[in-house]
Amino acid sequence: MFRVLPEAYADLGWTGISHGQAWPAEQRIGFTLDCSAGGGSCKAGGGARGDRFGSPVPISSGGVPTCVVNRLRTAVSGNVQPAAGCGELALYLSSTVFLGDDPAHPCPICRDDGAPNDGKKDGRCVGGAAAGQPCDANGTSKLFGATSNDCEPAPGKSAGELTIDLAPLTTGETKLAATLVCKAAYGKDAARCFCAAQTEANACTGGRCDESGLCTEGPIDGWCSRTPYRGCRPGTGREDCDQVEAGSGECVTHNRPCFGETLAAKGQCDPQHPTYAAVFCAPQTRAAALNATAGLPGPARVFLPLERVP
Repeated sequence: MFRVLPEAYADLGWTGISHGQAWPAEQRIGFTLDCSAGGGSCKAGGGARGDRFGSPVPISSGGVPTCVVNRLRTAVSGNVQPAAGCGELALYLSSTVFLGDDPAHPCPICRDDGAPNDGKKDGRCVGGAAAGQPCDANGTSKLFGATSNDCEPAPGKSAGELTIDLAPLTTGETKLAATLVCKAAYGKDAARCFCAAQTEANACTGGRCDESGLCTEGPIDGWCSRTPYRGCRPGTGREDCDQVEAGSGECVTHNRPCFGETLAAKGQCDPQHPTYAAVFCAPQTRAAALNATAGLPGPARVFLPLERVP
């Protein structure tokens, strides 16, 4: 059994606006191992169709709050070398996307549960279908509080169920190449995209994404230092941030993130602290605002630093 560490994050879509989304810490990820064949390599398994994969994932960017509930479509498969801490898993997920009511609260939260994943429902759900009900926190976020599988979003807020393939989810390196002509591109020098029906390669000025994964010539984005899900006009100091929410901090700026011609992710082998990574194509949702903000359908990447727990 492993717990997700606070450094976990995901990059979602081609616009770059939804890159760097924090993945909830303290989630538990477990699988069975069959080592009967010997040789140091074991077959991974466990789970069944409909089982949860972690707790709800809050995502908030560009003023569009969403909450993602992940379930397995099939049992876990793959191979793991326990002594080396290396592994390559295949996780096939059904990810239901729910629209949130407030950029500061994308998912219902489990309030006042002091010990996540201890099996004790010492907290109470705030918002969602189970508002007021007891809960055990299953994930934590510095920005958005604790999420729980006891505190699901309201069904009427669903924006679609997406098919997501983390195959492989690996401690090694995985890549996705931009080989498809973008749907909105025309002419001899048409831009190349990663995913079917993806409309643009990136949102960079002039289409120029440098090797570091930033738009060389802009756009320049502003966000509030204490509430990075809130946008602001560059150069406004505290003005824009305080107008929306007092105490949101200073308006800081950065070049828009982007994906180049190759989308790569590299994990790390470690018996106690492995990092698993994956790249994949995320389909569009039924929410036009979310599709436009994040850039869906489009490429995505996830990094999950883990720690082995008893």
